Amino acid sequence: MKDMHNLDVEIPDDKIAMAFFRSIRWINGVYCPKCGSYNINNRGQQGRVKRYSCKDCGSNFNDFTGTFFHKSRIPMGVMLYVLFNMENKTVTQMAEELNYSRQCISRISKLFRDKLLNNSEYFDSNDE
Repeated sequence: MKDMHNLDVEIPDDKIAMAFFRSIRWINGVYCPKCGSYNINNRGQQGRVKRYSCKDCGSNFNDFTGTFFHKSRIPMGVMLYVLFNMENKTVTQMAEELNYSRQCISRISKLFRDKLLNNSEYFDSNDE
């Protein structure tokens, strides 16, 4: 983790953040993103993600396959911090607190807005 400028900032622990992500991603159980089968093998863990293979179609995948996290090297705790604070803090504030570039935090915020908050498939922003 990067050194923090503001030691009062509480970033979620990466293991807890990954468990939170998995609980949302695999809410109905782990399934193959290619064929939709629940007939999978757990192939262990590599770094922060768990790896799987599909017994039906033979494809290999991990927790991030098919998500916008798939190539990210940003810790999941930092990602959750941005998600939970992007409505209350500016990108510049979060960048300073997290000791990441403004461009990096802006990119993460934009991904969350475009792929989640502004995506009517997942979230209707008109609901109150």
